[in-house]
Amino acid sequence: MNQSNKNTKHRFIGKWLFNEIDLNDKLLFDKFIKESEYPATVWSSNFAYLWASSQSRNRKTVWKIIDGMLVPFFYNVHHQYLSLVCLPFGKGDADHVVKVLYKCMAYCYRLNKLTGNQIYCRVRTINEAQLQFLQSSKKFNQHFDPKKLTGIERHYSIQKLINLAGKEFAYVRRKINKFHRQYPEAVIRKYEAATDYHKVMEFNQNWANEHDESVFDGRYFKEILKYPDELDHTVLVVEINDQIVGMTSGGCLPTGQSWSCLRKGDHKVEGLSELLLCELVKESYKVNSSIEYMNDGSDLGDQGLCFFKERFRPELNLNRYRVYLKNYNYR
Repeated sequence: MNQSNKNTKHRFIGKWLFNEIDLNDKLLFDKFIKESEYPATVWSSNFAYLWASSQSRNRKTVWKIIDGMLVPFFYNVHHQYLSLVCLPFGKGDADHVVKVLYKCMAYCYRLNKLTGNQIYCRVRTINEAQLQFLQSSKKFNQHFDPKKLTGIERHYSIQKLINLAGKEFAYVRRKINKFHRQYPEAVIRKYEAATDYHKVMEFNQNWANEHDESVFDGRYFKEILKYPDELDHTVLVVEINDQIVGMTSGGCLPTGQSWSCLRKGDHKVEGLSELLLCELVKESYKVNSSIEYMNDGSDLGDQGLCFFKERFRPELNLNRYRVYLKNYNYR
């Protein structure tokens, strides 16, 4: 689909002037993410998620260049409070990142205190590898208080999921082989936004009707599926008898790694979830054969999801954290 808005939007929030994220910002974000000296690997810190989440009426992703780093924020339009989505992107050792982080968090605190609608300010998510980087600066523990979140971020080996060799992957192999035996007519293909969008939206609605309300991807699901090409996003669909029964999306990241964004399948089709993940891995490898890992996001503490993700033998299991300012009366 064609890009709907080519003009960068600006927004004053308090005394600072911010840029509202736009599809045209992708190359700039990619540049700063690639230059980051810490592992910029958090699932929700990539451009596709940041942009798609901003299409909500109530939450906007805004950004600003501060001391040479690109800093993404979430702004709650209704309640008028500001928080950091993730760490600042760009060149800078731990001391510099902590300096920029403190400057931004202090501004968020002052703004939120002024509006009175949020009593704290925070960095929404960092992971364990990033926390270790930040703690190499003596100033981090002086200024910040990390709190562990529920769930573990899972990163799989690309090569191992392509090969699926050995006993450790016997379960996944068995599931995928059973799918192919039971559904020899199944078609696995790339999604085309111009012709497939409405079919996938209908599939998603049917899928949502069968699942609980804890699934919260309604906004960014729709937006990513509208603009996969502009977002350099790979989307695959699985059809059985011309009916879409599953879809997955993700792709390569400027860090040189990859991520899995969306994955939904008819729960009655055995082996479909395993197939979707492994097919996305193969597509990412075709684009960049040097990729080592795929970030499949957090299991959010859900035991069923944890069990599923462990079947793919993650190479990295990273705890996630939320970071708050110290010495402010926000509790």
